[in-house]
Amino acid sequence: MRKFVAGLMIACLWASVSRSDWPGFLGPGGNPVVDQSHAPTSFVPESEGKPAENIAWRTPLPGRSVSGPIVFEGKVFTTSSSAMEGRWIHVAAVSAADGELLWLRSLKSTGRPFCHPTSANAAPTPCTDGQRVYAFFSSNDLVCFDLDGNLQWFRSLTEQHPLAGNDVGMSSSPVVVEGVVVVTVESQADSFTAGLDALTGKTLWELPRPKKANWSSPRVATGNDGRQVVVVHGMDGFIGIDPQSGRQAWSVKDSCSSVATAVFANGRLHLPASGTKVFELPLAQAEPKLIWESSRISPNSASLLVTPSGVLGLNRSVLACCDNAGELKWQARLPDAGQFWATPVIAGDYLYAFAMSGKCFIVQLSETGGEVIAECELGAEVLGSPAVVDDSLYVRSVDAIWKISADRP
Repeated sequence: MRKFVAGLMIACLWASVSRSDWPGFLGPGGNPVVDQSHAPTSFVPESEGKPAENIAWRTPLPGRSVSGPIVFEGKVFTTSSSAMEGRWIHVAAVSAADGELLWLRSLKSTGRPFCHPTSANAAPTPCTDGQRVYAFFSSNDLVCFDLDGNLQWFRSLTEQHPLAGNDVGMSSSPVVVEGVVVVTVESQADSFTAGLDALTGKTLWELPRPKKANWSSPRVATGNDGRQVVVVHGMDGFIGIDPQSGRQAWSVKDSCSSVATAVFANGRLHLPASGTKVFELPLAQAEPKLIWESSRISPNSASLLVTPSGVLGLNRSVLACCDNAGELKWQARLPDAGQFWATPVIAGDYLYAFAMSGKCFIVQLSETGGEVIAECELGAEVLGSPAVVDDSLYVRSVDAIWKISADRP
């Protein structure tokens, strides 16, 4: 009974997370699109004594980060890692209003912290259920704080899985659903998906996964019956997991992306698989039904974006849009883009795509195309996906957190 009540409380708190918040990887609902937003269409950092334009604040933080920020009730939460091989892990909260550092908590990692030089131990994006923040790291350390920075619990998943990890680093972001924190760890030596009690950190269930490297993140989808299911995908296909029991509800064989993550929007599951495939879930616990597929949108590292007028995907420097039946509508090229790791975000009629170099391409979207209207240099590497809240962008560079917002007279 206590467990049911606790789960109900968390469900109620989660219901309070609004579209004015950004509670986890890819935003509210797991689709990085905010229709009613008027974020700036240009920005310039401060340099050589010249004032910044449309940048409200920049807050430097210790170490390196390639995770994305999350935002809840006026607080921006972010992670980083520092010291040799990123062995120290950090979780910080910053005021969304003025960038003031509200709290910073540091712990020593227990697992394998080292990774590729472009990445960091702080690679997964944290998440919140409105009461607590759950931060996962490449070292398979999972830590929970309340919103004021008080430690609630800490789990070293390496204790039970000492072989889980690889030399490139892990980056799958956690999700929290129905009072359960779900994490996926997949590598050549050991792989699993686990559900932990959001209140205590106790492992509720664990499911073995294929022993192959995978960096995509679990997603939450809702069937037409109103029930939720956790979707996990990799190169061998994708599965649906009941979040309470951990029981595998269904499995579909396919060649799915091991980096870009599925998006559930408008009642459909949009999967990066041999291009893009879109499924309907008549029942959460039954195998999904394929609606359409297209090879014209083939996301590389960035995840898909779903808008009322179509589905967008970024493959290297090519941005493509299909209509909601899978027919190609248009393509646009981002000039001299370089490598993209961060998933673009859409605010109103504009798409913001950050290359790893820190260059941001701002693309005006229409029914017939995408036009690059601005190229803005942040001056620092960006590998994590930004957050959009109201009329502002929150961007995590490797060394700082930024708020991009229109200058006010």
